[in-house]
Amino acid sequence: MKFSNKVKLDENVQDKSLKVETNSNTKIKQKSKVRLIESTPGIGNTTNFNSNEPKKCIGCGKQFQNTNDKQPGFSLNIEKQDLCLRCFKIKYYNKLVEQEINDQDFINIIDEINSTTKKIRYYYVVDIFDLPGSRLTWLEKLISKKEVVILVNKIDLFPKSVKKLKIFNYINKFFEDSPIRNSKIILTSSIKQDYVYSLVNELKSVEYDQYIVGISNAGKSSLINACLKLNKQIPSIITSKYVNTTLDKIKINFTENNFVYDTPGLVKHNHIAIATAPNYWYFFFFQKEIKQVTYQLNAGQSIFYGGLAWFTFEQGQVFSEKNGKEIKTNFHLYVNKQMPLHRTKAINAQIYFKKNRHLLVPRLLNSDITFETKVFDYDSERKVNLHISGLGWITFKTYKGLKVSVTVPKTEYGIKVSELDALI
Repeated sequence: MKFSNKVKLDENVQDKSLKVETNSNTKIKQKSKVRLIESTPGIGNTTNFNSNEPKKCIGCGKQFQNTNDKQPGFSLNIEKQDLCLRCFKIKYYNKLVEQEINDQDFINIIDEINSTTKKIRYYYVVDIFDLPGSRLTWLEKLISKKEVVILVNKIDLFPKSVKKLKIFNYINKFFEDSPIRNSKIILTSSIKQDYVYSLVNELKSVEYDQYIVGISNAGKSSLINACLKLNKQIPSIITSKYVNTTLDKIKINFTENNFVYDTPGLVKHNHIAIATAPNYWYFFFFQKEIKQVTYQLNAGQSIFYGGLAWFTFEQGQVFSEKNGKEIKTNFHLYVNKQMPLHRTKAINAQIYFKKNRHLLVPRLLNSDITFETKVFDYDSERKVNLHISGLGWITFKTYKGLKVSVTVPKTEYGIKVSELDALI
């Protein structure tokens, strides 16, 4: 395999991915041989390059075992296969075997990494569509002991009209209370080639160990796969809409002396996807640019997000002394293009949900779930964003007497609803 130590930033260069041939007769029992080995040992996914160590799945990083098909790393033929049964099902059948890594397991991995006296670098991945929901303050404290670069991922989802400098300044302010403040910031995406080029150049410029960390579905594995494709290597890490696709460290070489590790993603406990079935997760983890939907609302009106949650303009209608009429207030919703929105009277919101909960899409996993309402009162003028983890955000100008609320399903950890200064 040939590779270069430098990648030229040429917009006309085509991103050609390697084709991985698989047996068309492969059965779900995983009897067929699945091989995704790099053509040059030591370059690419080198999870199993050291033959002295137990063999691991190159898709999720777990050590292979053949005793319990309910546990991570299960394989019927460890010698011949490179994907465990779980990764095989995700990759070829888009199915999921429920296996998770808990927070303490991840902390143990980070503590092990931090125990080295050698210089290392962390790439902390956050989701631009869900900034508050993809941030973990306790993780930031752990990784602050080493060098940190913040990767603001899925930048391609953001409206193209927003200048990149404005996003940089916004991210700097967003992390101003964090122990990793003043870290280098890179805007990135696994979809847009220009952003992949910049990340590959950064990864290949470092000759000490690098670790990609962040919350599940922030896009860590997809970023690495995109970099591998651009570097003419096999994008072998398993990615999906499911949480916890990666279960252990996966070792990647971009050059002969360059090591990058993908790490497990932590569950988004405060994400609204937790309250829905996995077949609806494409509403929350998507690859198309978000859309802006503007509503001019009177006090006492609500906007439903499918059958999941609703936003309400509670009170504070502005009265025009000039013409003696009430003025509607503008609310700009930034959402997935596929997310259905519906306006109704606030007084009918609960009735609307109960009457249509079996017809609305996406819908909640538990039809008997209870809700909680988070209220926001304002006494001054400014422009704000209300972020609902997984659903996007609502941008509006505040004024004295304005009162709004967000009603979300009540879950074990709670759905995160956060107020930030407006970016757009």
